[in-house]
Amino acid sequence: MMEIRALLFDFGGTLDGNGIHWRDRIYRFIQQVYPDIDRETFDRVDRAAVDRLINSGRGPTLTLRETMDVIATGIYEALGLDRDVKDQYVDLFCEGAKESLDQNRRWIVTFREQYQLGVISNNFGNTQGWCDEYNLSPLLDVVVDSTVVGISKPEAGIFHAALSRLGVSPEEAIYVGDTYSDDVVGAKGVGMWAAWLVGEEDKACPDASLVDIQLTALQGLKDFLESEDQTSRN
Repeated sequence: MMEIRALLFDFGGTLDGNGIHWRDRIYRFIQQVYPDIDRETFDRVDRAAVDRLINSGRGPTLTLRETMDVIATGIYEALGLDRDVKDQYVDLFCEGAKESLDQNRRWIVTFREQYQLGVISNNFGNTQGWCDEYNLSPLLDVVVDSTVVGISKPEAGIFHAALSRLGVSPEEAIYVGDTYSDDVVGAKGVGMWAAWLVGEEDKACPDASLVDIQLTALQGLKDFLESEDQTSRN
């Protein structure tokens, strides 16, 4: 095994949550209040809300809270739900995201001297702004946003964009993400180590051979890195 030189992370569902996608977080909240809303209907209005945000061109200017409020507003208006419930969800979502980001920042900083660090995210052009907002940017050597580079995960180009800026080969980097199809498949497709953050979720795994590390919490990556470091020294 080559020496690991870089740790790269997904943002949404990974740094701001323990393996739970934004869409799943929203739907679970809605179901608690409106149990009759089925997943197919929710997914349809969620995609429409996200598409409207992208087409508006406002994405790169929005904070994380503003982004979630725009998406949640689109969902709640389409479903005819109570605006107060929407506001309650946005507050809850942002509180949870801040808690995860603060906790993960404290963990990531411990690797700052040993590894190059970065974020690769399918986002609306505002990943750098969110990293600034939550004080992650001082720890990061690269931030790659799909809207900024015009390439989305799992396409190889978005991963190569980060690796090129860091000056490391794919075999020298681990990518950590919560979505199998985008994160695991994308990372392995370019030859990176793939760490799949499942949290406490029961996620389907089409091909376990693509998963190098399965994590129930982001901090579990430390055990893998320490074991590999010990192996390389022996």
